Amino acid sequence: METVPCVLCHSEERELVCTAGDRLAGARGLPAGEFTLVRCRSCGLVCLDPRPTREEMAAFYPDDYHTPSGSPGRLQRLAEAYRLRQHVEVVHWLARRRPARGRLLDVGCGAGELLVMLRSDGWSVSGVEPSPAAVATARGRHRLDVREGGIDDVDLPAGAYDVVVLAAVLEHLPDPVAALNRVRELLAPGGLVAVLFLPLLTSPQARLFGGRWLGLDAPRHLHHFESATFARAAQQAGLRIDSVETYSRRHNATLWVSSLFPGLQKQRLNMLASRSKAKAAAGAAAYFALTTAARPLARVEASLGVAPVRSYFLTAL
Repeated sequence: METVPCVLCHSEERELVCTAGDRLAGARGLPAGEFTLVRCRSCGLVCLDPRPTREEMAAFYPDDYHTPSGSPGRLQRLAEAYRLRQHVEVVHWLARRRPARGRLLDVGCGAGELLVMLRSDGWSVSGVEPSPAAVATARGRHRLDVREGGIDDVDLPAGAYDVVVLAAVLEHLPDPVAALNRVRELLAPGGLVAVLFLPLLTSPQARLFGGRWLGLDAPRHLHHFESATFARAAQQAGLRIDSVETYSRRHNATLWVSSLFPGLQKQRLNMLASRSKAKAAAGAAAYFALTTAARPLARVEASLGVAPVRSYFLTAL
């Protein structure tokens, strides 16, 4: 474990926010443990402190984190089809903002399902992903150009990408400000950065659930943003917020369901499928049904301006 200064302002003065357990520990047969979230007294950014080192963090992302292990079964194919359908919203968001298409990089692309949909829409796609198992799936099953590693250690061409996507990724990174700086270097002139599905700690939902909130996901989520701290991080990286999406069909309702019922979380179901396909199928059915039922509530939440997750579209200053 390690303690580092605030990545946004470099202060070491902080105060306790809350504690949270590892939501996936039980699925991996490990004790939940407790992790501490603290707020920087200078700039307000919330982070995990202490946090696992880069070497220790690998244990919190097992091979079946992104997809169930083993050969694709019926449940896995159905779940993949469902996820692909949900990615259509991202395809539409980007098509509205960049109708000419072009070269696109997905940072932290997992097994590549979003890239599959974007490739079908005319983008020339590639990805970066630290998980060897996810990279193998992206390359083998989907025939994608995905490089293994992180945004800070993979050699990528500067000024080459019309769009760089970070979908449910920024909060996982040890230094999100450095990552945004690197992303800006990769942008072609007039390029777009899409920071998608960013959980917001100031949302009423986050306050309601406290340490049970899915958006905390300790210790995988190392940083927890609010509107002001994200805007400051973007500005420090030479980026400005051009537009925002407040409702995601895939993510907003999921935060309600998985916060209320911690066992119904997609990564937990992936891990369960490796041991009991019948239990995983029952869990997946409940997850899909409850997520569908929660969507009207999530839409109201977004319409009132209090959505717990937002997607930001940025350009260079």
